[in-house]
Amino acid sequence: MKKVTSRPVEPEELNIEQKTTLGLSLWLLLAVHFTLNYLTFTYYAEDLLSMKTMGYWIFILNNIFLASLVFFNKRVMNWSWSDLGLGKPVNWWQPLVITLVTSGALLLFSRLVRPDIIETFGKHQNVSHVLAIKDNLSLLITSTLTMWITAAFLQELVFRAFLIRALDSLLGKTGWSLWVAVLASAIIFAGVYAHQGITGILITGFVGLVFGIAYILNGRRIWPLILVHGLIDTLTFISIYNM
Repeated sequence: MKKVTSRPVEPEELNIEQKTTLGLSLWLLLAVHFTLNYLTFTYYAEDLLSMKTMGYWIFILNNIFLASLVFFNKRVMNWSWSDLGLGKPVNWWQPLVITLVTSGALLLFSRLVRPDIIETFGKHQNVSHVLAIKDNLSLLITSTLTMWITAAFLQELVFRAFLIRALDSLLGKTGWSLWVAVLASAIIFAGVYAHQGITGILITGFVGLVFGIAYILNGRRIWPLILVHGLIDTLTFISIYNM
């Protein structure tokens, strides 16, 4: 097993079996994750935080699928955790700068662009699945912990580290393949939120693009993205709790 190192690792040349496995894995990611996510947030959103509902267990199954897909490909491709964005930072200031710049970009987008998107396409983002947090401290705590694992960590691992690396490798690692992979990963990430309408797609698409660029600028490491993603969702949960 490879150790986690501080070295940013470039995608290696894949043999035909590895390319086939990786390609099929991406199709599975699109088909299975999109289907389970759509079912969860279209039909079971309001009761998603209750373990007694079907939606909760579909949500859990979906995240187990994502984690299993990454672990399977890590083994088949002989990737280390550094290959999947979990390498040690080479210094203390780079992740800090990336965190601040990423947060600033999202803040500017939220203030300057997001209102126009909502005004043009309507506010179709569905947050009913977290409204149960209101005035419920225990649910706020458990939901926040779950979010840090499934959204902040797992989504960044899958949609930034794994997806960008996989697409870059399949595209042949040309001069343009990396940035095509970043753009494609943002589009795919946006598609996950199709249940939120065009508003949700555009907003999450921009977030995915910013995170993808930040991932590359940070030497293919996802630590700042996990932090920013988790803090944004945590603040959202706290604001709903205090409604």
